[in-house]
Amino acid sequence: MTKEQLNAVSMMMMHVMQASIVIPMAVVWLRRKHFSPAVKLLSNYVYISAFFVVTITVLYPAYLSTNWWLVAGFNCCKVVLFWAVYRQVLDSALQRRLLGIAAALMVLSSAGVYWYDGALGVAYARITQCALLAAVAMAYLEQNISRTPTLRLWHDPLWLLSVGQLVYSAGTVTAFSQEYLTVTIYDQTWKYIIVALAGLAFNWFLTLAFLRAKRELPSPVQPNAQLATY
Repeated sequence: MTKEQLNAVSMMMMHVMQASIVIPMAVVWLRRKHFSPAVKLLSNYVYISAFFVVTITVLYPAYLSTNWWLVAGFNCCKVVLFWAVYRQVLDSALQRRLLGIAAALMVLSSAGVYWYDGALGVAYARITQCALLAAVAMAYLEQNISRTPTLRLWHDPLWLLSVGQLVYSAGTVTAFSQEYLTVTIYDQTWKYIIVALAGLAFNWFLTLAFLRAKRELPSPVQPNAQLATY
């Protein structure tokens, strides 16, 4: 495969990955009445993602000299949204507090680094987003493994989201590590192919999460509680 053909394949895959957000968006429109509060909050991700995809695709080539601030902004918005989602489902008050502090530090430090150097700010926002969300995903997975399961993990929307985020984080960090290992132009091209595959995997897990989401059922009343009301 020639350099031009490989580049065309990578760009096609990036466009497919970006367009694939319409699939979980369609599921959100069809099933939003079945969502728990945390999943309903998570559903805003499809609109945030679509907004940045359209802005980068349409406005950047025509009106903007660079898309750096859009990419960095997307990573910061994703961290803030996921902080709001996971703080509703994490049991540990310490973990919720640490997540809030880490999210605030990530957004503020990303803005500072971007102000100093745009390219460095984009890379910093991307890597810190992956690291932070991978950590909180592992915290949620550990929480579910250590408790008595009330449903199969494969049917827990936040469990699916966490697995998808781990796959995405691993793929993205691996892809952009190529910048420091580059020998030929093919290395840079493969970087975008890996990013596209990681993004497609994340959107697939996100779609499954919305497909399998259910409203939270009220906890059954305990016998002692029943006696106490009489």
